[in-house]
Amino acid sequence: MKRALFASAALAALVPMPGHAGDKPATLDEVIVTAPRMEAPMVIETDPRNPRSPVPPADGAGYLKNIPGFNVVRQGSVDGDPVLRGQGGSRLDILLDGTPLLGGCPHRMDPPTSYIFPDSFDRLTVLKGPQSVVHGGGALGSVLIERQPPGFKDWGVKANASALYGSFDRNDEMVDLAAGASRGFLRMIGTHSSGGDYKDGNGSSLHSDYWRHSGTALLGWTPDPDTLIQVGIDRSQGQAAMPGKMMDATQLDREGLSVLVSKENITPVLAKVKAQAYHNYVDHIMDIYSLRYNWGGMATMNAATQVDHLMEGVKTAVELTPNDATRLTFGVDYNHDDHSSRSQSLAAYRAGTGLDATPRSRDISFDTWSGYGEAAHDLSATQRLAAGYRLTHVEATRHNSYPNLNDTRLLNTGFGRYEHDLPVLGVPATLFANLGHVERAPDYWERNKTTTVTTFNLNTEKTEQADVGALFRQGPWRGAGTLFYAYTSDYILVASGTAKTIDAARFGGEAELEYRFLPSWSVEGTLAYTHGDNLSEDRPLAQTPPLEGSVAVKYDDGAWLGGLHLRAVSRQDRIDQGWGNIMSTDMTQHSKGFAVLSANIGWRPLEALTLTGGVDNIFDQTYAEHISRTGIWTGGDLSQYNDNVRVNEPGRTFWMRGSVKF
Repeated sequence: MKRALFASAALAALVPMPGHAGDKPATLDEVIVTAPRMEAPMVIETDPRNPRSPVPPADGAGYLKNIPGFNVVRQGSVDGDPVLRGQGGSRLDILLDGTPLLGGCPHRMDPPTSYIFPDSFDRLTVLKGPQSVVHGGGALGSVLIERQPPGFKDWGVKANASALYGSFDRNDEMVDLAAGASRGFLRMIGTHSSGGDYKDGNGSSLHSDYWRHSGTALLGWTPDPDTLIQVGIDRSQGQAAMPGKMMDATQLDREGLSVLVSKENITPVLAKVKAQAYHNYVDHIMDIYSLRYNWGGMATMNAATQVDHLMEGVKTAVELTPNDATRLTFGVDYNHDDHSSRSQSLAAYRAGTGLDATPRSRDISFDTWSGYGEAAHDLSATQRLAAGYRLTHVEATRHNSYPNLNDTRLLNTGFGRYEHDLPVLGVPATLFANLGHVERAPDYWERNKTTTVTTFNLNTEKTEQADVGALFRQGPWRGAGTLFYAYTSDYILVASGTAKTIDAARFGGEAELEYRFLPSWSVEGTLAYTHGDNLSEDRPLAQTPPLEGSVAVKYDDGAWLGGLHLRAVSRQDRIDQGWGNIMSTDMTQHSKGFAVLSANIGWRPLEALTLTGGVDNIFDQTYAEHISRTGIWTGGDLSQYNDNVRVNEPGRTFWMRGSVKF
């Protein structure tokens, strides 16, 4: 078995699920109610185009929220910031078709997931913990959002389209058309999403209207089945009102260009060679006047700020198979990161002087070189090993200080994992243990807290993390669980205008269980918990999410489907007032627990057509997530824009969705 890094195939062969009359073909859309399943150790893979309940926001973060261990910092209807086990920002890698993507806003108004339109992608994969060095070296988790080549064998056309409509003027459409033959293809994808101000359970309207659209073109040449040369072009635009911010995101523009060359099955030993060059650029404007009318008392603020972020680089990788039991991957990456900004004062705005009158000013740039090696080896038919090491050189330069500040780091990252298929209490299962070491240099948001050496030269963050867990599948039962412990020296905490380093410890885990009690009926449950401590100051670790669980009952006979979903979150009183991570440092209040019930129903009149609908937050609960942007304001009456404590989640929401593919 060459592809031994993931154990799902071995587990399926060891404990196959029995067929049921109600089992649906793999080509049919599954309505994901509780969460996507963990099918391999610490790996979750899902189709972002499958309908979900509760219906997610129209950005990438909303799709991650359904996965145990994830939370999302709500900032409005869209542009949520994802957090895995309490870790976000540069502690969580987000890769778009293999290329890194970052936002531009120094206040995280545009996290990378705000530029991701899930319906335009084919696969979303989450790697929990430091268990691979292929995708990066400084993160404690990775999110891979990818498109796959259409795979034509003869001349043909493939199409996929969906539309969603719901409460608060929610309106989403996606069209994906591909045409080609065995020698190549052209794929065009277009998306649109918009929504109005939503209401929370109290009936209060939150300043949260938005619109977004994107276009993608993929041109591929496949001279033989093992060769792919692909050029991809992305363009997206949008704007969003922000109830938990002092400004609104009046421009959210992104352009992307990627050139990929891949060759497989070159020799019995040389399995694959891959090279990719990419260009990602985001251009973001925030202001106080375009989308809100009450901005009196803001005399000390800028009227508008424009920031842009350029990310360009090259990635190369080689896969070797010296024997049937071993796969080796080696690669070299380079990335250039450049950030600039300009602002318009309130006086200039009132005088009619536009934002374009001010030249852009570079603030911080990064140049990152890295090389890595990763190996997966089958010890036997039931035992596997995986290990990897990445060496990274990071050079950061601050351009808006005098003299310029320079900082160079050499970072080491590595992991080792052991997997074993064996019976546990008579049930066939896969057990695994993973140990990782991660070193992370301070990122743009942490270095940019001040223009001084103090935050620019923060210490390197170093984490040792252990993950252990199990997966099993037998008869109508399926389950998975992971426990982790992480110790971090020089953990970076930020506050308004400053940052510091501490020693921190976190532990917790996630669990999921499914039981199919009738051919078309199943019940699913999930649980996630993270506990964090600031060891240096004997305090709770700031912005650690509370205990969370969910349970769902699902029905699917191939033609009709439906489900009920209950999500429950406990209160969180372990806070560190004034401190946090880069997502939100002003969120200092204790949070209340809540429980939310949602329901969905669907119909497949044809194999290619799926119609679904539902109601989320059936009892119109008023609640907010623990890690959420605050709406606290000190410069005037902006009560119509926020709830003065946290950005509440939407109240009762009705929705319907249709999708067709051929």
